[in-house]
Amino acid sequence: METALKKEQYEHLAPVWTGSLSRDFTAESIVPDAMPDVASVIDADGVITLRSKETEAGAVALAASLSVSVMYMPEGGGGIQSISLVMPIEVRMDAPGADQDCQTVARLRLRAIDGRMVNSRKLSVRADVDCEATVYQKRCVEIASGLEEENASIHILTKTAAMAAVADVREKTFVVTDEYPLPAGCTGPDRIVMQRVDASLEDVKYVSGKVVFRGRLRTSLLLGGQEGKVWSARYETEFSQIMEVGTDAADVTAGITLMFTGAYIDLPERQDADGKLKAELHLVAQAVCRQIRQISYIADLYSNRTLLMGRTEEMTLVSAAQPLSMRQTVTGSAELMGGAGEVLCVSAAVGGVTVEEAAVRTTVNIRAVLQQEDGGCTTARCRLAAEFTTDLPEGTALQNVSVTAADVYCGAAAGALDIRAVLQMDAVAVTSRTIAAVAGMEEDAEGWAAAPAAPSIWLVRLDPGADMWAVAKKYRSTVEAIAAANGDRQSGLLLIPKAR
Repeated sequence: METALKKEQYEHLAPVWTGSLSRDFTAESIVPDAMPDVASVIDADGVITLRSKETEAGAVALAASLSVSVMYMPEGGGGIQSISLVMPIEVRMDAPGADQDCQTVARLRLRAIDGRMVNSRKLSVRADVDCEATVYQKRCVEIASGLEEENASIHILTKTAAMAAVADVREKTFVVTDEYPLPAGCTGPDRIVMQRVDASLEDVKYVSGKVVFRGRLRTSLLLGGQEGKVWSARYETEFSQIMEVGTDAADVTAGITLMFTGAYIDLPERQDADGKLKAELHLVAQAVCRQIRQISYIADLYSNRTLLMGRTEEMTLVSAAQPLSMRQTVTGSAELMGGAGEVLCVSAAVGGVTVEEAAVRTTVNIRAVLQQEDGGCTTARCRLAAEFTTDLPEGTALQNVSVTAADVYCGAAAGALDIRAVLQMDAVAVTSRTIAAVAGMEEDAEGWAAAPAAPSIWLVRLDPGADMWAVAKKYRSTVEAIAAANGDRQSGLLLIPKAR
């Protein structure tokens, strides 16, 4: 018969699906009538802004916009021109087990972008976008921790284990505003030739039901003026935010994923010679909070009055989940496609990321645009490899891995550019542990009656470190009875009395 066990319920959010895919998106743009014909395309860059994410039955749908700037040299000479266009990004991923009640954390990033000339009045753009998503669903785990009623004839071995389960998934939208001074010598800019924005986290803390995080936003701009003048500028803005989460436990760790939802840069008024650029950057922070709880479970049981058979189930628990952040600087040389010149802008795009045990490998594509003395432009490109090696304990794996380019620098060299890129790897180091817990038990009265009678006392030689619970169970005794019969001795020749 089934004997009633007391079961504790632990509610949490379980990751029911995690997936990623890379897709190419293409678009074409006609050169406006007011702009000159295209002689050659210099470069293209863009900013991805998340518009929506929806979780449906068995699928995740993501919608975003890619704001692209394509720089080109016009026919007949003149300064750099640029065309702006917005590419819709729509992705649908099959997510078995997901439904509309799930919560999803999503991230999209630009792996590569390329602009080409179709003809003198038409440009084409191809963008490689990486999409990642994790879907969380409410779950309840039942674990037997004891008996519903006192029963002196049943002996229970109870153990504890740490369970770092996801307690809450939240998100917060916020806006960061700033004013940037015009670069030295810049007077009367009338257009933004190119803009790029990046975000990085520098610290995440959990304090009494709140996640406090701070980071840095980097804005890179090329400003255009009359007579083909171009000015380069880079700015940084620090930010900090507080997010309310749905748990007020003491032992909580939080991970944050940032995505832009809008990026707006306004030029100063023409008549304002000392004016400043006005930046309004919209972001969404997605937080995954893990609460570490100590759970009790029945590891074994027996009775000296009847034959009990415990039904055990193996359970894999996340026992620890710690955010991990590492930085690495990679260096290399970018060969110039044409003659030397002044560096106008340099950007870095991280390629595919692979995780093999404790190693994270990726590549970073560097692009630089240089302006030559005659007003023409040239480019320099290179691809650098990077590897992050972590020292993880046994049973620990890296999850939610992302690599971003925190910054990139370049310096002139003979026929090339010396490149130095700072990459940041963020992940969660997840340690798992498998336990065998008793989920039920049955009494076999007939088996007990057929078993041979046990002697009232045994004389047994035990090695140091012997499992006294296993000894008591084998000889139909109890740990307490063995201790009473032998005092402090737990090895050598011991008396094992039969339980009464």
